[in-house]
Parts: sequence; C-alpha cells; structure tokens
Amino acid sequence: MAIIDPQLSGAERAEATPLWRRLAWMAAIWAMSIAVLGAVAMVIKVWLKG
Repeated sequence: MAIIDPQLSGAERAEATPLWRRLAWMAAIWAMSIAVLGAVAMVIKVWLKG
C-alpha cells in the first residue's frame, strides 16, 4: 500500500493510489451512469405510453 504524501498534487496523488482502486471507481461510476440512463429511459417510455 502506498503512503500518500500530503504535499503531492492531485495528479501525483491519483498515481499513488493502487490501480485496482482506480479501476473500481471507474466501474462504479460507469454502472451508476448506465442505471440512471435506464431509469430515464423507463420514465420516458411510461410517459409516452400514458
């Protein structure tokens, strides 16, 4: 585990985090965006049918 130096900039701090954690965040954000798009699509579908 990398020790994070408080003097690091944002980019340097991001590089100090493990790759698996960055990939997990990317996957979580992607999944949430797909869920929101699906919910919006369902609302539009119900709205147009009604």
